[in-house]
Amino acid sequence: MIDVEVRSAAPGPPGDRPPTVLVRLDGDRTTARELIRRAVEEQIRELRTGAARSRRTLDRQYLSEDDVRTQAATGVIRMSRQPADPDVPEEVSRAHRAFARGTFAVFAGGRQVADLDEEITPRPGEPVVFLRLVALAGG
Repeated sequence: MIDVEVRSAAPGPPGDRPPTVLVRLDGDRTTARELIRRAVEEQIRELRTGAARSRRTLDRQYLSEDDVRTQAATGVIRMSRQPADPDVPEEVSRAHRAFARGTFAVFAGGRQVADLDEEITPRPGEPVVFLRLVALAGG
């Protein structure tokens, strides 16, 4: 059994990022899919104390470019239309879709993870990082 620290990095104020969480793995290997699932579950547990902050934080990390474009066509972009209290299975699914679309990248074991079903071996004492990717303005 191993505990892995998962950090999230995204543009914007530090208070709007998902919290750093410890994820307990059954062995020393896992898949990106399982690591994301466990991390999102832990993030939600940590954020439940403030439902509005929780919703805003999860949206900032996992709202995709397609979501933004679709909402922009209506004339307004809302961070979420979902209830303030996150539905854990839906948030896990949304995070999996966001990873598959390239909305955020996962870095573990000294490299970037390319696929949800890719097996990874986190290094002891080295955090896993979920990095929110954003397009640069003007290009």
